[in-house]
Amino acid sequence: MDVPEAGRLQMYHAFDHGPDGGVCVVRCVGGRPRVGQFFAAKGLTGTLRLDRIEQYDVPVTSLVPPHSAKVHLSGGPLVRLRYGDVLVSVPGPGGTAALPVRVAPDWRGRLEACGLRLLGHGDAPDGFPAPLRAPYADRAHPDRPSAPVRSDAELDRRWDTLTRAARFASPEGEFRLVPPDPNGHEIGWVRVRDLVGTGLPSRVLAATGRAAFLAASLDGRVLGAVTDGETGKRIVVREDDWKTRRAVT
Repeated sequence: MDVPEAGRLQMYHAFDHGPDGGVCVVRCVGGRPRVGQFFAAKGLTGTLRLDRIEQYDVPVTSLVPPHSAKVHLSGGPLVRLRYGDVLVSVPGPGGTAALPVRVAPDWRGRLEACGLRLLGHGDAPDGFPAPLRAPYADRAHPDRPSAPVRSDAELDRRWDTLTRAARFASPEGEFRLVPPDPNGHEIGWVRVRDLVGTGLPSRVLAATGRAAFLAASLDGRVLGAVTDGETGKRIVVREDDWKTRRAVT
């Protein structure tokens, strides 16, 4: 009788977590992970139970490669888990398995670590603004600068409120982004889908170490950016900024 292949979930980003577990964005890289299974990982003390799997906010009972999902884990803290770590299913609590080593991220991996799925690269419409123009949008309104944000929670709340009001993302959660990578401007605009839907700035911060990023609606009508400098973190959400520079913040 064949032994089922162990389920494997590659870690991209953990958020909303505490001493007893939390929520993560993962990708299935092997087997068929199911709700109710237990998982182990290198550097993790004990095992974690997979309590819930959500794809686009819809609960499912299992996951197959190469799909990503938001999962709820319980049984211990997630602070030792990093991008690239692989959770491997084990027979039960306290079980062990041959655990893979973590891998180094590239820019595509950093997108996944932020809870973003890459849909396209180099397919921006003709006339779409160059990425290097985005940092100047905030300076175009010296009389109405965006106020510094004092906490990561406030940063997420303000981002969610402003981008929803401006209809920044498509109904499917899609927009364009300059990858949060040291070579992001050379990579250029990519099309992504947000697998989580809220709290993008803190997800970028957790995945890259800085909250800063540049993004735009699919048609370039709305600019969305977070700056992270000496004066603190600031949000820019501006409509028609590329041509008329009309502020909506």
